[in-house]
Amino acid sequence: MAKLVAFYSRADENYFWETMRYVEVGNTEIIAEMIDDATGADLFKIEQKVPYAADYNTCIEQAKKDLKGKVRPELVHNLESIDGNDEIYVGFAGGIIRLN
Repeated sequence: MAKLVAFYSRADENYFWETMRYVEVGNTEIIAEMIDDATGADLFKIEQKVPYAADYNTCIEQAKKDLKGKVRPELVHNLESIDGNDEIYVGFAGGIIRLN
C-alpha cells in the first residue's frame, strides 16, 4: 500500500504561545516525519523557489497578499503524479489531513 505525505512547513521565526522564536525545522515537517515513521510513507516537501521572508510578520503579510491576489508561488519541485498512492496526507499550517 503506497502512501504519500505532501507538506508545507515553515522554519525561521515562528509564533509559539504568545512569543516569537527562531526554529530550524517547522512544526509541520516534524509531524510529517512522524507520520512517515509510523506509516512508511514517501515524503514530499512543498518548497517555494522564492521563499517568504524569515521574519514572521513580514511572512504573514506576504502570504496574505498572495492569497488575496490568488498568487501561487512557483515551486522548487512538482509532483509528477499522485496516482498509485492509496493514502495521501497533506500537511500545512492548519494541520495535517488524510485523503483517501
